[in-house]
Amino acid sequence: MKSLFEEFYFDNKNTDIWTNSVIVLDTNILLNLYRYSKETSEKLLALLEKSKDRLWIPHQIALEFHLNRTNVILDQQTSYEKIESILRKKSTEIDSSLKKELGSYRKKHVTLSIDSIIEQIKSSIDRLASEISKEQEDHPILLKNDHIKQKITTLFENKVGKPYKKKELEEIAKEADKRYSLEIPPGYKDAAKKGAKFHNGEMILEKYGDYILWRQIIDYAIEKPNNIIFITDDEKKDWWYETKGKTIGPRSELLNEFKHKTKMEFYMFNSDVFMKEAGAIYSESFSDNSISEVKEVRNHYFNSRDAYSNNIKKQNDIELTEINLSFQTRDSIDEYDVFDALYEFFNGRMVNIETKEFMVIKGILVVEMFLTVLDSFDSEGRLAIDEELEMHFDTYDVEFLELKVVFLN
Repeated sequence: MKSLFEEFYFDNKNTDIWTNSVIVLDTNILLNLYRYSKETSEKLLALLEKSKDRLWIPHQIALEFHLNRTNVILDQQTSYEKIESILRKKSTEIDSSLKKELGSYRKKHVTLSIDSIIEQIKSSIDRLASEISKEQEDHPILLKNDHIKQKITTLFENKVGKPYKKKELEEIAKEADKRYSLEIPPGYKDAAKKGAKFHNGEMILEKYGDYILWRQIIDYAIEKPNNIIFITDDEKKDWWYETKGKTIGPRSELLNEFKHKTKMEFYMFNSDVFMKEAGAIYSESFSDNSISEVKEVRNHYFNSRDAYSNNIKKQNDIELTEINLSFQTRDSIDEYDVFDALYEFFNGRMVNIETKEFMVIKGILVVEMFLTVLDSFDSEGRLAIDEELEMHFDTYDVEFLELKVVFLN
């Protein structure tokens, strides 16, 4: 009986799986390295280094990481700014409020220094605001000297899967639509997602992202037979089976499909389980604080992500601006650095980038891209954008020989 229904006899307690399986990290795991504290991020990178011989990544996940990385860095920077602003505002409010409410006690209690009490409270808040400001200084550096990106690049050198071509993507889209209509996992929870990503001339609709990476994992396990451990902080029900508020494990449909098509085993865990279990195997221990931190990040960010994203899209649907950008330069800059520079220039409001041309001709880099930005530009903003882009790229040591910006709407 067990041989006929293996997915219902799922065993995730076998510690041997961490040494005889290929480990695949979801996009959210890689991006969370920017959200964790420095200590937790470095410990997790150390664990990945020790298990690097078992790592592999689907092309879809690698693409999503590169396209979303800058936004995550800027989100962290913005959070610091907002917290500091709130603290300084509250400091002023408390100063005014306490002087008013404690003022009547100045004469009643001559031994109490009301001004000293107020000043100590205000100083404590100001000190916290200053500490937040100091911590913030590390984040802008990541935009130009990103040690996390450099480490991930090294870890996954020659370990990235192949992308699908246009015909394959069209077939996958048709198959995904059929599965989504029947709520066959994974990916159907993203069926209403809008937007697209462009890469190497191919358009990839965001609603198909999870199903594409699932197909790429299956293809890999068929080509190079291996058990797969998928580490993800995605908590959607098209990945996990839940009952009475408790997560039991991966959806049985996923386990069955993977086993049926690859003859191998599929395992799936959250990041904190990976840190505990793989950490024990590879002698990389994590403190209770680090484990609590990764859980907190997952609960805080991923539980509110979909609602937040939908609200942002609704608010900005009428503010999409399409731009054709072309330039030439003798300076060396790779495609992903151009993406980073543009995401930073547009304050992380890029929706997608389609590269039409990126080649070197007689020592000159020739680039043409189509951009979509969640923003609206007035006439003055459009007139000034050429000069502002030149100044911005100058910080990347890139000097344009020619620059052309055309607004398409």
